[in-house]
Amino acid sequence: MAKKRVLIVDDEPQICQLVKDILEENGITATTAHSTDEAFQKLKVTLPDMILLDVRLPTIGGLEFCRQVKQDVRTKRIPVIMLTVQDTETDKVIGLEVGADDYLTKPFGNRELLARIKAVFRRVDMAKGDEASIIKIGPLDIDLDMHEVKYKGKDLMLTPKEFELLVALAKNKNKALRREALMSAVWGYDYPGTLGTIDVHIRHLRKKLGDAGRYIKTLIGVGYRLDDKI
Repeated sequence: MAKKRVLIVDDEPQICQLVKDILEENGITATTAHSTDEAFQKLKVTLPDMILLDVRLPTIGGLEFCRQVKQDVRTKRIPVIMLTVQDTETDKVIGLEVGADDYLTKPFGNRELLARIKAVFRRVDMAKGDEASIIKIGPLDIDLDMHEVKYKGKDLMLTPKEFELLVALAKNKNKALRREALMSAVWGYDYPGTLGTIDVHIRHLRKKLGDAGRYIKTLIGVGYRLDDKI
């Protein structure tokens, strides 16, 4: 089984290194970021299995960072544990309202940290077990595990970005997605390209899907929607 990957976001280097050492001693791969800007850059490269997030951070702060992560289709499923020196009910409620999965008050012990992390991982793994690995849209079969798409049983040769774009639409089937959301889902935060990149890839994707391309609806002035029926 692959090691779990955790991104630690804290502006105190000593805390980052301490938590990183604890996790790696217990078989968890850990990377660090000392600001939300740096964390966004890390998310563009690799999606972790969990984020340990300090509340008080430079730039936009931990709570706003968590909110943006949870609203983005690319990162919304990543569990977040908030780390803070405050221990008030209000702070905890705010953290949970913006999408945090758990809340840990500094200072914390090694055993408590590991116990919280393992508990959240168990919940996430159980939820994943209930999810289908194949998304069906009419005659399309999108296999998330195999990274394959079939149309009426025939394999379709999609590029990685075309596949990610189709998956983003399929996971939100029958829902309108703005171009900005699709750009963030497929290319990550702060991608330097224009929103026209989405239109070009949608055009190529429709062509490769053949008749099934009609399931992708253009929403003028908004973006796109993948319907499960034509």
